[in-house]
Amino acid sequence: MLTLLLCILSMQVALQGTALVDDFHFLKENELFVQFVESVRNEGNSEKAEQLREAIIRSEGPIQHQSVLSIRTATMLSRLYTELVPPQKSRAQELLKEAERELNTLEGSPFFSLILSAEIDSIAYLINPRSLGKGISSNSKINKAYEQFPNQVYAILMKASSLLYAPRIAGGNVEKALTLYLQLLKEKEIQLAQWDIASVYSSIGIIASKRKEWQTAVSYLEIAKNLYAFDPTLDEYIAEAKENMQ
Repeated sequence: MLTLLLCILSMQVALQGTALVDDFHFLKENELFVQFVESVRNEGNSEKAEQLREAIIRSEGPIQHQSVLSIRTATMLSRLYTELVPPQKSRAQELLKEAERELNTLEGSPFFSLILSAEIDSIAYLINPRSLGKGISSNSKINKAYEQFPNQVYAILMKASSLLYAPRIAGGNVEKALTLYLQLLKEKEIQLAQWDIASVYSSIGIIASKRKEWQTAVSYLEIAKNLYAFDPTLDEYIAEAKENMQ
């Protein structure tokens, strides 16, 4: 842990001039959505997640919020279908098409439209890595969202993710990604949703793995694993880190 702690203490986190905001905060106040996330990220139960998504779509609420709920549940469930063994890519693609159609209702909400459209493109690229255009489109929208809305939690999260996973030749930068994750953890005025906390800790663990700081990697990855148990990618990183500790 010492190396990363020293890094945290020495880094000047580039905080923006005003406090962070989270326009997606209403999601953590929606009981059905919280149950949906549990079924996807903790249980890996697609059947239960489908039922909860239907209940969410049938529920009543502000039109904008309902559109966001419809799209976010579609992208999260689509990703789950790519992680199942065997993967169910046809259903994953159907969900993305539903999400794309729903985007039309968010034309007057540029932040939601950019973030959710980038999310759709990123899952499409995950399903089919040959669709390079989707990957480029997702990255472009993430950059635009971060430039236009630098104090939004999800703009920061997605920018950090793009910096973490993109190759260096395509703009990837692990150190900058870490800076953004630490920015979120240091913010005292906003309470992150549990699924966002899990994403931050797992990402810091992956960064530690890339730096071959195996003990730190295991510590952060297992915190994320304790929050949500179903994550095959996380399992692979934990196994690799533990193997290298021996």
